[in-house]
Amino acid sequence: MPRRLLSTFTAAGLIGVLAVGSASVPAPAGAEVDAVTITEIGEPVHNLAVYGAAFGPRPDGGSNAYIVARGNPGALSVVDAGTATVTATYELPGASGSWGGVAVDDGTAYIPADAKLFRYRPGSDHVEDLGIPLAGETTAWRAATDGRRVFVGTYPGGKLYSYDHNTGKIRDYGQVLPGEQYARSVAVAGDKVYVGLGTVAKLAEVDIRTGARREIPLPEKYRTETFVYDVNAARGHLIARTANANRMLVYDLGSDTWEADLGTGKGVDASPADPDGNVYYVAGDGKLTAYNLRTGELRPTTRTGMGTARGFGWATVDDPAYPGKTLVTADFSGNLTYYNPRTGASKVASTKLPGRPTQLQTIHAGPDGRIYASSYPSGGMSIYDPATATISENSVLGQVEGFGNWNNKLYAGVYPGAHLFEFDPSKPVQRGTNPREFAALTSDHQDRPFAIAGAGDRLAVGTIPDYGQLGGALTLVDPATGAKEVHRNVVPDQSVTALTTYDGLVYGGTGIWGGLGSTPTQTEGKLFAFDPATGTKVWEGVPIPGEKAITGLIVGPDGHLWGGTVGKLFEFDPVTRTVLRTIDVTPFDWNVDHVWRSVHLAFAPDGSLCGNFRFTIACVDPATGAVDTLVTDADDVWTMGTDGTIYFGRGATMYRLVRG
Repeated sequence: MPRRLLSTFTAAGLIGVLAVGSASVPAPAGAEVDAVTITEIGEPVHNLAVYGAAFGPRPDGGSNAYIVARGNPGALSVVDAGTATVTATYELPGASGSWGGVAVDDGTAYIPADAKLFRYRPGSDHVEDLGIPLAGETTAWRAATDGRRVFVGTYPGGKLYSYDHNTGKIRDYGQVLPGEQYARSVAVAGDKVYVGLGTVAKLAEVDIRTGARREIPLPEKYRTETFVYDVNAARGHLIARTANANRMLVYDLGSDTWEADLGTGKGVDASPADPDGNVYYVAGDGKLTAYNLRTGELRPTTRTGMGTARGFGWATVDDPAYPGKTLVTADFSGNLTYYNPRTGASKVASTKLPGRPTQLQTIHAGPDGRIYASSYPSGGMSIYDPATATISENSVLGQVEGFGNWNNKLYAGVYPGAHLFEFDPSKPVQRGTNPREFAALTSDHQDRPFAIAGAGDRLAVGTIPDYGQLGGALTLVDPATGAKEVHRNVVPDQSVTALTTYDGLVYGGTGIWGGLGSTPTQTEGKLFAFDPATGTKVWEGVPIPGEKAITGLIVGPDGHLWGGTVGKLFEFDPVTRTVLRTIDVTPFDWNVDHVWRSVHLAFAPDGSLCGNFRFTIACVDPATGAVDTLVTDADDVWTMGTDGTIYFGRGATMYRLVRG
């Protein structure tokens, strides 16, 4: 793997910035630090993950698929929809990926990606970066068009905006419905825009000209759903998918009534209608299924074994088995699936898109001394071996929120649905068996397992709850049997964000935030002690007044607990249950949307306590409290090897830091 010396800091006067190519590492100003050497290891995770695609016409009469592969950065590939041939690929600067674009009447494609909007004109040799249309909105979801204007829903403001293709004018329609942070899906019918919302599932209608809006109530039994995750318009109807039940519902705009419940669907799209009035979607059993908007007939096609559809379009295929227009859809792996309604012919064609380097979500020193990495949001479990300086990439896990070591095994908590996996490092990686899933907390309304620690003969797991909910959980689970004991609201309305064990008790740190879309009711993070033998909390307190989340815990050689927030450390005596001291590491303003994870702690061989404090990496002398700041621009992914080597991430790249 490529390894390059990036920079060296010396205690005798930090040397500022030493640039290599286009990379640079700023030294922390005004800090006295040990000499450190930072080397680039490489990009440990490459995934081909397509979350959105769009289809549009070309001037030559053909059609293009616009497929965005998520990465750091993401990349837009222009694909001939009739042949599955990639004709061009362009990186999307400042954006990691897209949930789907749209083409206006003249074929120009618009791609919302993260906070930005991009444009591609068929035949052009570049993609245009149109910037961030709405300041403060970090994520753009789906897009729709009336032929001239492009409409996009956003997070965290739950807003709708439009971009006028002819004039470049942007209109901010504001938050679609009060309190809803996710404008998750968008469709246009006539002079109205329809927006699927969450984290309480709602459907809204917005008048394009006046901005007036109204809520369209969901069928009563689906009003407790989390999202209207998808919505598409076709011939006077809406096809909406709710989550988490994944029900495909049909709404008649003419009569303002819910017309049909089609059962479960995989999403994330339904097709434009064919000439006979059929719309197509992927049913929960993986069958491409047609619903006729005229007759109400529901009919599975001969195409089976499908995953989620990342966008539908119609294309001309140069093959007698595919006369007229053929339905085409992109999948998560960038393949195109074709189905011809006239003949029933179908096929899958690979676009051969390469994987992209992906944003590191978690890195962790396993019990075998190797370094494990997973990415956001496409997951993976790549393994870096320091002894050989090699990386092996394995796409066997989803997005890992937290790793933990116990009994010489590696444990992983995977989002969404808080799925728990066990990996035996002494055995080869094998999908489905190593790592193996042994439990899930989905039915317990838990979503993100950040904290994992051994607790006697069971594993302790701390989680963030589902979207829109407060009340994380401390779960005790037996990996051998999957038997679990879920203790929700150990600290009321708080999530469990850090765990360690000492003298038979589980110690947990909490944060005031729940799942995205929830509103905190508490103001300070807590430290608690829990007896796994009796299943009861035996103590609770506030270790640092005013700090809103405790996200790291570790037991020191003397039996004292050390805990971390974003910018502070505290030392806690578990015998007297008192905080002995607090150490300021780096300033932090708690005026943020949420903090679930910010600190990973480890004791170095020289006895110093090291960790990442959000974007700062520092080591603290437990005897004196002196702080050595090593790096100030890391991402919040960090771990320490058994020899004291620090590993951290920036974007998709992992680095190694050696002190002294």
